[in-house]
Amino acid sequence: MKSTLALLATLLTLLGQLHAAADGTIWRVQYDSKSLPAAPWTAIGKPNAKIDDGALHLSDDAKDDHGAFETEWNGDLGGKEIIVEARVKLVSMVGHRESATATWPQRDGAPICVQVSDGKHEEGILLTPPQDKHPEAAKGYVRTLTDRFAQADTMDGFHTYRLIIRGEDMAIERDGKRIIEGCDAFWRPATSPRKFIRFGSTSKPFTGEARWEFVRLGLRPASTAAVETSPLRITISEPWPLNVEEKNTESRPYLYDMGEGLLLMSNAQGADSLLEPYGVRRSTDAGKTWQAITGLVQNVNSPQELVRLADGRILGPSRWTHLQPDGTLTGKTSILDSKAETFTMHDSTITMPAEFRPARAGEVLIVERNIWAEKDGSITAAAWSRRFSLKLPNGRSFPERHTHLLRSTDLGKTWTHLAHVGLGGEPAVVRLSDSEWLAVTRPDAHMSNLLQHRSLDGGKTWKFERTLEEGSVMPDVVLMSNGVLACSYGRPVSNLMLSLDGGRTWRDHRVISDRANFNYTAIREISPGRLLYMHDGQIPGTQARINSLYIDVSLTK
Repeated sequence: MKSTLALLATLLTLLGQLHAAADGTIWRVQYDSKSLPAAPWTAIGKPNAKIDDGALHLSDDAKDDHGAFETEWNGDLGGKEIIVEARVKLVSMVGHRESATATWPQRDGAPICVQVSDGKHEEGILLTPPQDKHPEAAKGYVRTLTDRFAQADTMDGFHTYRLIIRGEDMAIERDGKRIIEGCDAFWRPATSPRKFIRFGSTSKPFTGEARWEFVRLGLRPASTAAVETSPLRITISEPWPLNVEEKNTESRPYLYDMGEGLLLMSNAQGADSLLEPYGVRRSTDAGKTWQAITGLVQNVNSPQELVRLADGRILGPSRWTHLQPDGTLTGKTSILDSKAETFTMHDSTITMPAEFRPARAGEVLIVERNIWAEKDGSITAAAWSRRFSLKLPNGRSFPERHTHLLRSTDLGKTWTHLAHVGLGGEPAVVRLSDSEWLAVTRPDAHMSNLLQHRSLDGGKTWKFERTLEEGSVMPDVVLMSNGVLACSYGRPVSNLMLSLDGGRTWRDHRVISDRANFNYTAIREISPGRLLYMHDGQIPGTQARINSLYIDVSLTK
């Protein structure tokens, strides 16, 4: 009986291979929902499956097992692209922290997903439902398992999702429309040389259900003669952990290059809450080791942004600010000596426009990441505000994030509002020239696309440029001495992408580490062509949660 079933499965596979789609795709394996998945498909975990109104209703209602189907496939990939198609309608999903939209698929799998391996790499897509608590997630998302996002309604009906895989690229289409370009998106090293496709739930802790009309994988002649060769050479060193002096509470690093061989780092030392303490450390060996600055460890008023002044001293405003009865905000500004060994601290007053000024609990103004000492002696600093200013259709108030530039002419005693950059918090702002500035921001507290803004008049006015397909948390942007623009970002993994045209296009994406934590990242060019990259993600066997490595970037042509 088994041999008969195996022979039948082989014949069905051969028949599928003989059927070529109009675009030249020859389907190697496919499932059409006329019956429950059978050989060559096998169950993974405990899928709750039934045929319902011409579709496979597939549920994963257990938080301790998977619920998917899988089959292997074969074929010569020389000069070919892998085409994966699935027609599916999402019914429900519960993910990270019982949220319908927050999933950490790199670490925990995904309840509604398609995953494919070519024996060298494996990746895929997952679907998340709409959520009325988050306006950016009101349509739901089509996402890769790592770092690409596209807003799309995943529950309004059946949609056909297509993956076009060639080399390490994986474009994604929905009902024939390209929604993710997917440069370098097919990145993850395969766990085995097996070629497979699976669909359903690859997650133990998350649950969900969807209806599937078909799933199939095929090969077709590549649409271009050859995969483009990158003009960049990228070399990544082995990581090393942050040397911590006492009980480890370190996470979320921020990097600052003071020149003269001095690096400074500010990082959180709490449990991700308002007014948590921060610490400041110094390094004189290119980030190999760090020494805490006495008095600026476990301190709510520790400086977040740090910049060297014309007289050699170092200035840094505190991350946290406090609303006063008169509507102003107060904080602290530290002045460190030239070697960042001692400091003084004085009060700061910040004045903000009423529309961005915190007015109730949970609303904040946070000074974060980028700061510049201007030629006229003034200081420009980046900050972002969070106010419950957006009313949703369900009557809830939603906290909008906005990025700003502040200006001080008295060494941080007073700060005034200089410019509104645009939507989003956790800003990374870079000066491409005296006139052209670029900002990348995170729009919301959940995992979603990053936003990009540009100024052509030296930061006075800004325009929203586009929503990036790359996403999640805490971008950092550096213009390297060789003209390459580097951007780090994180969660669920720690990433890097590069641009040769000032951020108008991003390329050469790299997953620097898939070790999970907050996955906040920071970068600085510490010598020509060399980035110091820091991120929080535990290295097994070490105490530190913050790790470092070098990334060398050079032009090959």
